[in-house]
This record gives sequence, structure tokens and C-alpha cells, in this order.
Amino acid sequence: MNRVALCLGGYVCGLVLAQYFDFPDSLTFPVLLCYSLLLILLLLNHSPRLILYGLFLFCLLTSLLRYPAQISPPAAGELDLLPERGVVRLEGRVLATQERQDNGLVVDMLVLSVESKPTAFPTDERLRLYIGNADRAPSVGSRLAFRSQVRRTRNFGIPGEFDYVRHLAYRRIWHTAYLSDARGLASFADPPIGFKAQIDLLRQAGLRRLNNCLAKDDAMLLKGLLLGEKGAMPAGLRQQLAAGGISHLFAISGMHLGLLAFFLYGLLRFLYSRSSKFLLWQPPGRVLWFVILPALFFYLLVTGDALATRRAFYALLVATSLCLMRRRIEPIHLLCTLAFLFLLFEPLALWQPSFLLSFSGVFGILLWQKPLGRLLPACPWLLRYLLQLFGISLAAFIATLPAVVFIFHLLAPAGLICNLFAVPLVSFAALPLGLAGLLMSPVFPALGEMLLKAAALTLHWVIDLAGWTSSLPGLNSRSIFLTLPETLLILMVCLSLLIAAQRKKALLLTFSAVCLLALAPPVGQSTELILFSVGQGESMLLRAAGKTLLIDGGGLRSDSFDVGERLLAPALGRLGIKSLDAIILTHDHPDHSGGLDYIIKHFKVREFWSTAAVVALRPELSQALLKNGVAIHQYDFAGWKRCAPGGLESLSLFTASVAAQGKNNHSLCTYLPTDAGGILLTGDLEATGVDSLLESVLPGMVSLLKAPHHGSRHSSPERILAELQPEIVMVSAGYQNSYHFPSQELLDQAKRQNAQIWRTDLDGSVRLRVDGQDWQVDHWVKGLFR
Repeated sequence: MNRVALCLGGYVCGLVLAQYFDFPDSLTFPVLLCYSLLLILLLLNHSPRLILYGLFLFCLLTSLLRYPAQISPPAAGELDLLPERGVVRLEGRVLATQERQDNGLVVDMLVLSVESKPTAFPTDERLRLYIGNADRAPSVGSRLAFRSQVRRTRNFGIPGEFDYVRHLAYRRIWHTAYLSDARGLASFADPPIGFKAQIDLLRQAGLRRLNNCLAKDDAMLLKGLLLGEKGAMPAGLRQQLAAGGISHLFAISGMHLGLLAFFLYGLLRFLYSRSSKFLLWQPPGRVLWFVILPALFFYLLVTGDALATRRAFYALLVATSLCLMRRRIEPIHLLCTLAFLFLLFEPLALWQPSFLLSFSGVFGILLWQKPLGRLLPACPWLLRYLLQLFGISLAAFIATLPAVVFIFHLLAPAGLICNLFAVPLVSFAALPLGLAGLLMSPVFPALGEMLLKAAALTLHWVIDLAGWTSSLPGLNSRSIFLTLPETLLILMVCLSLLIAAQRKKALLLTFSAVCLLALAPPVGQSTELILFSVGQGESMLLRAAGKTLLIDGGGLRSDSFDVGERLLAPALGRLGIKSLDAIILTHDHPDHSGGLDYIIKHFKVREFWSTAAVVALRPELSQALLKNGVAIHQYDFAGWKRCAPGGLESLSLFTASVAAQGKNNHSLCTYLPTDAGGILLTGDLEATGVDSLLESVLPGMVSLLKAPHHGSRHSSPERILAELQPEIVMVSAGYQNSYHFPSQELLDQAKRQNAQIWRTDLDGSVRLRVDGQDWQVDHWVKGLFR
């Protein structure tokens, strides 16, 4: 086994494990020192097997120690000392910009000074600024000032969510700010500083050229393809590209840098071969690669220094150096070496989609390269080309499938067919035409515009063909949400397919996958309630007697963030839930129903319960219910009634009388008796609804109460806690929400009664399980319920 591959495996294993466990900082240096001495002893022992084991464990330990150092913010950062809810004045320099949908903008900047009355102080921390509306992006290197509230980056704290903190930590950013409009920015007159700023001016000029020459949709496509500006691409177009499995072709990647290198090398080789003096001096392969490296480096910077292109440039630089030294190395060993070095310097790159997809795709292609070469030589050249292209596409599809399913929750079989025509059309038509058009536009505007339009037309052909292909039976894309063991199972199966030529290893992996499937834990029958952390909204999962019910679906104010797609569906998938026996909607307010549309479309739902008729629900929700054939039940009975939603016979429902004013007071409440006491979930009841609830005859005692209306003081928190005397009170609230939920009145009353308070804004998602006659409480920390 190659030593570099073994070191890479140990290092990756350590990075994966490190996200779930804490390693004490005080032990870092002593442990590393002791293990280094042990490794030296193993090397002196001259035992190859012991040396391999030692290298693997050393790399695993190194990554375990490096991960927390990379994910943690600098100690005693100035921005952490700012008041939590205060607005401050910040001044800094722009590091990078990216367009967003609906004319929005993202600006990464280096904060130079902060003014927080009555003090002002310098700093050198990074910050990401989100701007809701901006006509144009500020130049990289320019100096800006604005007033905003600074927030520490944090995750929602729900299973399966995208790790936003780690995503920004990779860029050394731990704080964010928000402006509704770019008019809140003050720009200084001094010019941008640095070489990178000058490069960005060229990039911005290219973006403006595309906007001026092309229609909005055409410009959007070419911005992503040519200059790496894909943030403004509409969600519908992104979904269409993903369904066709061709998203990777419409963003800057290593393929673009490789194609540019191919074209430049071909052109220079043609010119080089015209001179016998040059040919006698050195062969072109030993010289020309060094000549084109500056041009490729310039292209890397102009396109935004994306991770994928930077990695491809490093790979080309290493390959060129090996060529100069006349060293030959197996491509797959070179790939492992580059991956290991890259992760050694940037450990958090392991969770960047471009890193995973690029390396796994190339890894799969290299594994199948030799078997394909042995099988295809006897075929005619056209058939050989088509089969080779399909084999490469299949190898890349298999190799990237685990990452695509894990990150994007998507299975797009159409990509196997679409890439057969999309890769040649984009690589050898749209990309060269677009680059030539950008270069020609300043000198020959008419010719440049014609080339750009031809490139955009080619991309539209590709999109239309991909859309038609993905609509064929059996090639439709589908969302897929899996548990971690299921994802590991797919990884093992895909790897066994890629190394099928090595029969013993492939059979071992297949056997391990079958064992993993057979040892999957059975679905538990104990009562369990999970209060999901979905921001300033509410959603709960109730499991009892083998039945699974979702109560409410959360929702945020942002139209671009679907809670169902981004939070609830991944959470249900991570918890192993494929279907729901019932959905109970307490009331049709956006913060309770916003995520249900997506869940109903992508999960099998047996029943839907609500106090409103289906025609009175939001149009998107009612259409999803009717289209997916969900059995709809309207609870129009005032008071308590045992209805057995989803077949859970012990569950009782309640609504206040019709005299209760507003949707909040008409919330659908639920009660479930357990061995540890009753569970009472109260929706968004306000004072009138709480009065009606307390005046009714409850089905039993209450030990676990979900506080009404997110713990608002308008929901009579002192009275409901005093009368019900719950042991545990749960509150769903957004972090630092503008409503100041939960109220101080609720917190004070719970303290007086010695009731436990669990709140999603501070504790993340909370899971409560019946353990005998007690409640076992865990909350979501570091990817696990603890």
C-alpha cells in the first residue's frame, strides 16, 4: 500500500472523528511529543508493518489536534467583546465580493476599527457582511464604513444541517453583519490597495461587460462559467442544472483551468514546432508548461481564486516540476499526495463541496482508467470514444455519489447521459467562445458580443437537452435524505464498484456493507419528543407506540431560506425517518407552517390534521396536500377529544371555543400520556386561549409542557406554569430574537417552581425520552444528541 494513501486515510479519519469529540488543549503538546518519540522508535525498528501502523496513527492524531484549532475563533477577539444587541460603527477593507439572488451582495472584509460608544478600538478580524440590495459591488481592497449589529456565527443546532460555522471558519470568518441596502455603506476616496485589488478591477470590468452585452439570464450563465460569479443564479435554474447532473459545468472548476492549459499548450506547441532551434534546444513538453503557468495564475486570480481552480493550479505546478526533474509517478499516487498536502494546510477544505467532488471524481476516473484501456482497444474509434466517455462519466458518477447524497441530498441519474453531450459542448464550444468573447470585447466590441452570444446560446442548448433528458422515465432526479450509517453504506458500495478489478478488496467491502445493513438498529418503541431548533419558528417530532408525527414545520421571514428543505428534511433523514404517520399543524402562521410544503412533497405523509379547512390554508400548502394524496382531517370540535391522528390512539387534541380571537388562540393543542407524566403541546395560545385551556378538563397531569407562543408574556406564563406544575418546560425561540422570547416572566416562574427550562435558542434541538418514570433530556451538540 502506498504510504501517502495510508497517511491520507489516517488524516481524513481523524478530521471526521474530531468533529464529534473534544480534545483537551492542555494535552495537545504532551500527547504529540510522546507519539512523535514513539514514531521515531518505530522507524528505528525497521519493521515495515509497524511503520505503516505508526504513520496511520500519527496522521490520525495530528488531524484530531488540528481540527479544533482551525474551527475555533482567535482567543479574546475584539468583536466578541461587543454588546450582543448593540449597533456599532465598523470600518474595514474589502477582501472578496459575491453576488446574491434578488440584487443582494456578500462582502468579506477585514475589519480595521470598531466604534462602540463610548469607546473605539482597532482590530484585524474578518467579517462577512450581507447586503439585501446593492447596485454594484465595491472593489476588492477599497475601504468601507457602516453601522450594524455584529453577530457571532452559529448553527441552528439541528441534525443534518449545513455547518455554517465551519463553512465560514474555513475562510477565517467568525462574525457576520447585515445591511438592508448598500446606501448604508460609506466609501472612502483612497484607491484600492494591492495587486489583488487591481486584478479584481479587471474581473469587475468583465462582469460589467457581460451585463452590457447580454440579456440578464445569458449574462448570469456566463458569469458563473467564465468568472466564477454564480451566487446570483436563480434557485429554479440551480435545481434544473442539479436535476440534470451538470451543475459542475456552470461554475469555475479545475476542468476550466485544465482546458485553458490544453488550448494554450496546443497553440504554443504549434508555434514552438515551427522553430528548429527551439526543438533542438529542449522538447516542448519540458518548456511550454512553465511558459503558460503565469497565464493560468492570472486566470486563477481573475476568476476569484476559487478552491477548485487553486487546487488544479497546484496540481499542474507539481506535475510541471516533476516533468522538469524527469520524474515519473503514478497519477493516483500524485492525487493522494496533493490531497494530503492540501488538507495538511487547510484541514477544513475536507467539507468544501468542490474539494470532495473534484478529488473523488478524479479518483474514480483514475481507478477505471486501466480497465477501460484494456477493454476498449478492439472497438472502432467512434464507438471507442463514446464508450470511453460513458465509462469516464460512470466512474465519476459512482465516485461522487456519496458526497452528492451527503451534501446535496440529491440523486440525479440523468447526469450519466447529460454529461455525454454537456461536457464536450461546454468544454470545446461554450468555454472557448466565452473566453474569446471577453478578450475581444474591448478591442472588437461587435465580434466580442457575437462570440459571447454564441457561448450563451450553446449553454441554453445544453440546459434544454439536460431538462429533456432528466424528464425521461427512470432519469428523474429525487431528493434523498439518509442517516450516517446509510451514507457510509453507499460509500462502501461505491468504493467496491470502483475497485472491482481488485476482487478480494471489493468482496471485503461488499461483505462489510452487508453487515452494516444487517446490524442497523431497529426502530424504537419508546416515547420520544424532539423540539427542533428552527430559528424563530416551531417544529416538533413525536414518536410513540411505533408512530411518528410531525407537529408544525417552522419557517423564517426570508423567502430564500426554505426551512423544510434546509433544516427539517435533513433532520428527518439523519434520524432515519422515511415517512410520517401524521402531520399536525397547530395553526397556519408562517413560522409554524413554512417548512411543511417541502416535507409533504418529499416524504410519504399519511394524514394531515389542522383546525382550518384545506381551502383556508396557504395555497402552496393546500396544493402540496392535494397533489400528494394526503388524507386531510379538520378538527372543528371545541375542547378535548381523543382522535388518534396517525393511528396514535392515546393522543388527544384540543382547541378553544370559536369565541377565541385569532389563529393563535385557536391553536390545535395535543396531549399524550406517558409513564413519566403527560406531554402538553400548546401551539401559540395567548392569554384568551390559555384561559380556555385551563378551564377545560385536561386528560391527565402534565410533567412536560411546551410553553405557549414561544414563551411570550402575552400567553399568561405565570398562570399556566403555576396551575399545571410541569417538571420540564420547553421553549422554541430564535437566537437573540427581536421579540425577546422567552419572556422574563416565564423564566422567573419556572425558577420559582424549580422547573427545568430547555430552549432552542441556547440549547439547540432538544430530545426528551421516557426512561422508566423519568425524562432523559439530551440536546444536539457536535453532531450527536448528548
